[in-house]
Amino acid sequence: MTEAMKTSLIAVFALLLVGCESSKTNTSITSAQAAALSAQLANDKADAAYHRRPFQNNQPAQFKDGRWVWTDGHGAGALDIQATVELAANGSTNSVDVKVMDGTTVTF
Repeated sequence: MTEAMKTSLIAVFALLLVGCESSKTNTSITSAQAAALSAQLANDKADAAYHRRPFQNNQPAQFKDGRWVWTDGHGAGALDIQATVELAANGSTNSVDVKVMDGTTVTF
């Protein structure tokens, strides 16, 4: 095997490795994974704003327009709290909206 062939093979393997590595960050998550992550994010925001963690992983996430959308609402003590979470297809956070039904909104 010539030196040029060895260099070419190394370059090809390097490109394949980089391609495999970069595809991991673009991998889509499942509806169940999106729902679990969304409930966690919504609870974190509700806890920070209202000292409540009312959301459970029992609402499915819907895939709409290339992103996951999850909504849920619950009574938490004297408060009625609603959350809407949007995630990219790979699970990265786009937005987390948590609001008390009286109109107070906390967006992170």
